[in-house]
Amino acid sequence: MLDLAIVDHLLTTTRSVRKRLDLERPVEPEVIERCLEIATQAPSGSDRQRWHFVVITDPALRQGLAELYRRSFQTYFAAPQGPHGGPTPP
Repeated sequence: MLDLAIVDHLLTTTRSVRKRLDLERPVEPEVIERCLEIATQAPSGSDRQRWHFVVITDPALRQGLAELYRRSFQTYFAAPQGPHGGPTPP
């Protein structure tokens, strides 16, 4: 059984977990819901809370979105860098 207290602790204290992700293991819907609940506690500019979340469980659709993200990131990463590390504004 999943211990949500442990999940809460990990989600609210760990900042970088990319190297420890198990991308082959399915995630229970309760964990996804709890992640979203915690995410909505993050600060937003002007306290506007205009979050939108989409949970995608279909592997083919996830793969397609991953490819779109990869292409967008490559374009972003290849752009000239401004003084703060982001792309130089036009």
